[in-house]
Amino acid sequence: MEQQQQQTSEAPAFGRKIFFLNPSFSIRTHIVEALKRLEYEVYTFTDYKRAKAYMRIHRDAMLYVNTETQMTIPAWINFFRSLKEDMVFSTTIIGVCCDHLTPVDLSKLQGCPYITAGIFHVEGQFGGTLTNLMQKMDSLGAKGRRQYVRTACTSDPNAGLLWISNGRMFKARLIDISAASVAILVATNNVQFLNTKSEIFVTLQLDAKQVQVRAKSLIVKPKTPTTCAAIFMITEGTPDEAINTIREYVFTMLERDMLRSVEGLSLDKTNYAAIEA
Repeated sequence: MEQQQQQTSEAPAFGRKIFFLNPSFSIRTHIVEALKRLEYEVYTFTDYKRAKAYMRIHRDAMLYVNTETQMTIPAWINFFRSLKEDMVFSTTIIGVCCDHLTPVDLSKLQGCPYITAGIFHVEGQFGGTLTNLMQKMDSLGAKGRRQYVRTACTSDPNAGLLWISNGRMFKARLIDISAASVAILVATNNVQFLNTKSEIFVTLQLDAKQVQVRAKSLIVKPKTPTTCAAIFMITEGTPDEAINTIREYVFTMLERDMLRSVEGLSLDKTNYAAIEA
């Protein structure tokens, strides 16, 4: 079940980060993981005291809250009000996603004007909930013009693309990657050994894993006097298992970067249960 609300802010061109605050195990398993497979940029965290740190750094995000734990419904509504009435957090779009809601709690949340990303209570209906949730997210520009979630590879010193030419192995540095394409930085004098005319087999080195993919060059252009940037499309001949490994890597790297982005920021110590409505 979902409460329809009017969209309240213009969608960013490249979509929104989507945070799930303290999702239940079943929602993480059946909703969050499905959204990742469908290329939504999704993150999870467990403590509401960290929510404002994330929202301070990542403006225009969507925040879906499990209101079944940590605080009462009135306290959660106070928390939502504190976000929307503070200019620092006012661009955050708030929704609710939990397993169950009593009629009384649902009525209270439906009367909350700060919830504009919908109220979803699964009640065991994961498929229907996922469909409705995606419709709401899409109406709020969750993906924007972006079709695939990508990550920069600068924090992974071993990330690379390996290929063989004339019996020699070459390696290029990964710039960024998604489940659909990969950008590399390759030495200019090695471009001649990189087949940019037809589909090729390459090996991606991702963290501690290696995965073989089929790829086709889209563009090669000079980056510095000694290096070129090249973008390769990962083609349909690549096995699903390899695509899944790439996607897992993308979200692992994004989650690492997300944690780094809020390092050192203070916790929210407000007692929302003590605030008068």
